Amino acid sequence: MARNKLEFPLDAEAYEIICKIGVGVSASVYKAICIPMNSMVVAIKAIDLDQSRADFDSLRRETKTMSLLSHPNILNAYCSFTVDRCLWVVMPFMSCGSLHSIVSSSFPSGLPENCISVFLKETLNAISYLHDQGHLHRDIKAGNILVDSDGSVKLADFGVSASIYEPVTSSSGTTSSSLRLTDIAGTPYWMAPEVVHSHTGYGFKADIWSFGITALELAHGRPPLSHLPPLKSLLMKITKRFHFSDYEINTSGSSKKGNKKFSKAFREMVGLCLEQDPTKRPSAEKLLKHPFFKNCKGLDFVVKNVLHSLSNAEQIRSPT
Repeated sequence: MARNKLEFPLDAEAYEIICKIGVGVSASVYKAICIPMNSMVVAIKAIDLDQSRADFDSLRRETKTMSLLSHPNILNAYCSFTVDRCLWVVMPFMSCGSLHSIVSSSFPSGLPENCISVFLKETLNAISYLHDQGHLHRDIKAGNILVDSDGSVKLADFGVSASIYEPVTSSSGTTSSSLRLTDIAGTPYWMAPEVVHSHTGYGFKADIWSFGITALELAHGRPPLSHLPPLKSLLMKITKRFHFSDYEINTSGSSKKGNKKFSKAFREMVGLCLEQDPTKRPSAEKLLKHPFFKNCKGLDFVVKNVLHSLSNAEQIRSPT
């Protein structure tokens, strides 16, 4: 049976901007209400087409991807339309903003491990679904994981996502599925080594690496190598002089700064994600069965232990 999908108006006059909640190089995010929809609160991502590095077709592809995906942990686009030289993307409003905002404002030294497991499991559900649908996200990080006041978690920002199963027609006329990508996309500190330098391309396991980096980001308040300029962090990965399995989570279970302790299960899970060889990293589906997620708390736990401690949730900036 087909779902009854709300039809959002494709007219700027139907929306009333309340305030700006995020800003980037080529986009701003606003909290707004949709007047014809009983003043429903929404988020509007306004992308400046003159400033954006992506062309209009790429932006349209992002919004199409968002609208076609259907999963409780994926941020859907309600609709999109152009307003002057901007592309407006209307999305659900996630009142607590991104995990990056939550951590940087209220947990600068990182979240408690039992809260990290909840956020990571919800995110991993989204990644597993994406991969099942043949999509790589290519920019997994705390800044792209949004949280609502009820604790619900949604993976957002498909600006650099790609379908890995796009058909490729060879010179002989036969059609096959391309299973590797070769263009560099993502954010340097979270980027897998094979994305930076592999001559054979990369696949789904690049998202698993980024997921592992995100786990460390939530644990310590920042990703590994973030004290270095982005280019130098990429160089460290290429030369393999820096081993992420040893970074901040050592064999004794405590970090090199702040003596912060983590469970064996957490350290093992992160270590699996950060295998240099992508073939040795588990799939998202397999990772969901890891012991670290076995006794995971519910969403009400993070509401009580994380979200209730936020000074003013709706003022936290969202990603752009």
